[in-house]
Amino acid sequence: MKTMIIKHYRYALVLSLLTSSSLAMAANYELLDSHQHSFKNLEQITPDTPEQGHSISIIDSFHQSTEKNKKNQVLEALRLLKENKLDDAQKIISDLLQHNPNVADYHNLNALLETLKKNPIAAQQNYDQTIKLDPKNIMAYLGSAKLALDNGQLDKAKDYANKALSINNKTLNAYLVLADVAYKQKDNAEIEKLLQTAQDKVKGNITEEIDVIKNAGKYYALQKQPEKILALTEELSSRYPDNTSALSLLAQAQIINNKKSLAEETLFKLISLDKGNIGNRLLLIKLMSEQPDKEKETLKLLDETAQLTPNNPEALIYKTAYLIKLKRTEEALKIADKIDSLFPKLVLGKLLKGDAYLSDKKLNKAAEMYQKAYNIEQNDRILFTLVDLLIAQKKQTEAIKLLNGAVEKNNKNIAAHFKLATIYQQQNDPQQAEAHYKAMLTQQTDNALALNNLAFLYSQKNDPRALEYGKKAYEKAPESAAILDTYGSILIKQNQAKEGLALLEKAAGLSPKEPNIQFHLAESYVANNNPEKAIEILEPLIQAEADFTEKKAATDLLEKLKLR
Repeated sequence: MKTMIIKHYRYALVLSLLTSSSLAMAANYELLDSHQHSFKNLEQITPDTPEQGHSISIIDSFHQSTEKNKKNQVLEALRLLKENKLDDAQKIISDLLQHNPNVADYHNLNALLETLKKNPIAAQQNYDQTIKLDPKNIMAYLGSAKLALDNGQLDKAKDYANKALSINNKTLNAYLVLADVAYKQKDNAEIEKLLQTAQDKVKGNITEEIDVIKNAGKYYALQKQPEKILALTEELSSRYPDNTSALSLLAQAQIINNKKSLAEETLFKLISLDKGNIGNRLLLIKLMSEQPDKEKETLKLLDETAQLTPNNPEALIYKTAYLIKLKRTEEALKIADKIDSLFPKLVLGKLLKGDAYLSDKKLNKAAEMYQKAYNIEQNDRILFTLVDLLIAQKKQTEAIKLLNGAVEKNNKNIAAHFKLATIYQQQNDPQQAEAHYKAMLTQQTDNALALNNLAFLYSQKNDPRALEYGKKAYEKAPESAAILDTYGSILIKQNQAKEGLALLEKAAGLSPKEPNIQFHLAESYVANNNPEKAIEILEPLIQAEADFTEKKAATDLLEKLKLR
């Protein structure tokens, strides 16, 4: 049995820039993400005439359908909608509709407004009015399809999307709606078919081809089929060998498929085509920084990138973090000082100096820098790193004071409550730990971490509530080894040996190298009258050099079993 603790390791905050993913492809599949909240971004709409066969901007659409003296009002309404200034946008849209009630696209604008106001019924009424005025208005059908999709009305969504396609069979967003419907229906074959059809229909329009591939990429990422993403991007870049957007997708797909040398080649080509693109350079730097033999090349590229953007600290941050990684602390500190002087209102320089001192194991100086950073920007990442540093220096009182300050400012800060609870638990102060775990549950009644750790606390003092909280944590996270361990151990103590054994066997299967779980599994075999199996687990566990929390208890149990 063990508590679950989220460790805020004393690692370099800014150094994480070198290890975090720069991929654009999202992990979550949401084919309509660029049109969330009924096309909130307002960037694309398919034209009303099927002869055109490509997307035009919504602004251009309004240019064609509105009088010149209304153009500025429409543009202003669009801007306000983008900025979510709904009351101001409503005044303009209401004025447009009052003087021009028969202009279909004004009703589309109003539908977008109502969608953002979370009034789907009113939004649909506006789309219906648009369709009544203009039966071939594709945006109204797409907006209606998205509303139906959000409401779980899949047949309606399909119907509206198909109506848009009947007007123009090259309407990309309609295919994406249909693909999203197929995804919700778990019809993988239909998804691939629709994405392929969409790609065929928009072939020749590089912008829309890229949109299709991005959405296909999300789907294949979810299906864990990165090789299909690579095939799509390779084919696209073969037809558009000098298109930077196509090459950027290719580089990302190559990285996903662990073809890093090919990704480097692609990124070098991208840099030659678009010398000012810092993102491509930083992604290349990230790849090169992982290779010890490319230290000089990496530093050279970092210097070139920094010269390109003297007012942007990003390249300097990368270089400092890279030097810290190389243990070249003095050089790193000089650049961190430069960043601090160039951008005194930002925390970047102070965090980098904290990282550099941390790399040199100068904990006092590191903590001083993190404290200065936290004084400027009070966010949890800086706070928890600073707290971990203080605890490493045996300054628990200061750490607790900082955390209590964060909780006083925001009692709903679940992460701060959790951090406090775990510190108090490690200090053998179960009453304070319990108070903060319960504070977490006040905000999130089903928080598995708090439920699990409360179950552990109650179990330690034989409180019958242990079983209740352990069960709730298990129901919330049945695949967590730590939660299975806690609940299974509680069941053993509650004389439910058979049920406890089943959970502990599952926990050991999920975390076979966790010695404490193995020990609890051995205990469960003893409780189930199978001492031989327990000995089989305990012997290698005790003989291993690695230490663990309950090693003495495991040793004592093994000796006891052998004396039988």
